[in-house]
Amino acid sequence: MFLAQGAVEARADDLDDQYAALQDQITSSSGTVSDSYAALDAAMGALTASRDELSAAQQTAEKAEQAAGEAQSAADAAAEALSTAQGNRKAAQARVDDAQTQVDDAKQELGAVASQAAQQNTGLTSIALLVGDGSTSQISNRYQWANQSLSATQTKVAAYQSALDELSAKRDALVEAENDAQTARDNAVEQLAAAREASQAAADAAAAVQEKVDANQAALAAAQDIVNQAVASNDALKNQASDLAGQIQARDAAAAAAAAEAAAAANRANVEAGSSWLTTNIAPGQLAPYSVDQAVATAQAMEGDMRYGNMCLALVAAFYGYSSSGVNSATDAAATIMAAGQMQYDTSNIPVGALVWYDGTPAGNPFGHVAMYAGNGMIYSNGAANGGVGMISLDTPSAGWGEPLIGWSSVWLPNATG
Repeated sequence: MFLAQGAVEARADDLDDQYAALQDQITSSSGTVSDSYAALDAAMGALTASRDELSAAQQTAEKAEQAAGEAQSAADAAAEALSTAQGNRKAAQARVDDAQTQVDDAKQELGAVASQAAQQNTGLTSIALLVGDGSTSQISNRYQWANQSLSATQTKVAAYQSALDELSAKRDALVEAENDAQTARDNAVEQLAAAREASQAAADAAAAVQEKVDANQAALAAAQDIVNQAVASNDALKNQASDLAGQIQARDAAAAAAAAEAAAAANRANVEAGSSWLTTNIAPGQLAPYSVDQAVATAQAMEGDMRYGNMCLALVAAFYGYSSSGVNSATDAAATIMAAGQMQYDTSNIPVGALVWYDGTPAGNPFGHVAMYAGNGMIYSNGAANGGVGMISLDTPSAGWGEPLIGWSSVWLPNATG
C-alpha cells in the first residue's frame, strides 16, 4: 500500500532535511576531529619536549650529586688532615714542654752550682792566704773542681736549650701546618655546603620538570580521550547518515514503484475508458501521439539513455512516439500552449503522462524545461541522478536548478512529426 502524494512528499522533505542536517553535523564533527588531532599532536610535542628537558635536568642533578659526594670526600679528608695536624702539634707541644722543664731544671741546677762555686772559690782564696804555701795545691784542686762542675752544668743547660729551640721550631712548623689544615678544612666545608646547595637546587629543578612531564602526560591522555570521543561521534554521525541514505534510497524506490503503479493504474483506467484526455486533447491537425501507457513504457525503457542532455523537449516528444517536437525550445512550446489556453496551473492533482513545464529564465536558461509526470511527485526527465534519462522529484528543477514550475498540459505539440 502506498501513501498519498502529499504524505510521500512531506516524508521526502523530512528525510532530506534530516540528511542535510546530518551532513552539516558531520562537517562540523570532522572539523572537531581535525582540531582534536591537532591538539593531540601539540600535546605529544609538549610531552616530548618536557621529557628531553627532564633528561637534561636529571643529568645535571646527577652531576651535582656526584660533585656533592666528591666535596663530602674532600671535606672528610680535610677534617682528617686537620685532626692529624692537631695531634702532631699537641705532641710537639708536649715535647717542647718537657724540654722546657729540662732547661728550667738545668738552669736551677746551674744557678745552684754557680752559687756554690762562687762561695767555695771565695773561701778557698781566704784559706790559702791564711795557711800559706803548704796546702795551696789542695785548695787549687778544689777550686778547679768547682769550676769544672760549673762548666759541665753550663754545657748541659746549653744542650737542653738547643734541644728546646729545635723542638720549638718544629712545633711552630706544626702549628703553621695545623693552621693550613684548618684553612683547607674550612674551605672544604664551604665548598661542601655550596655543592650540597647546588645538588639540592638541581634535584628541585628535576622534580619540577618531572611534574611538568606528569602534567603533559595527563594532558596527552586527555587529548587522546577527546580524539577518541570526537572520532566515535563522527563515526556515529556517518553511520546515521548512511542509514538515512538507505532510507532515502528505499523511499525513492518505493516512490518510483508507486509512480509506476499509479501510471499503470492510470493507463489501465484510460484503456478502459477508451481514450485519454492527455492524448486526445491535442492541437487541430496534430499527429496522434502514443497512449499514456505507451509513453510511460517508452520512458521506462529509456532510463539511463545519455543522448538527451539539454534536449528535454525532444525527450518528451520521443516518449509519445514523435521523432521531433517541431519546436525549438520548451520555452516556445510552453508559450504556444499558454496562447492556446491549454496550460493548467493547478498542480495539486497532475495526471500521469502530463507534460510539466518550467521557466528557465531565473536560472539564465532561455530554453526552459519540460518533463513527463510519472505520478507520486516524480517526473521522467533528462538530468537524472544516473546522468541521463530517469525519474526525479517534481520539485528538483525548481528547488535544485532554480527553474520555477509553470504548470502542466496535455500532449499539445501542433508541429510534432512522426
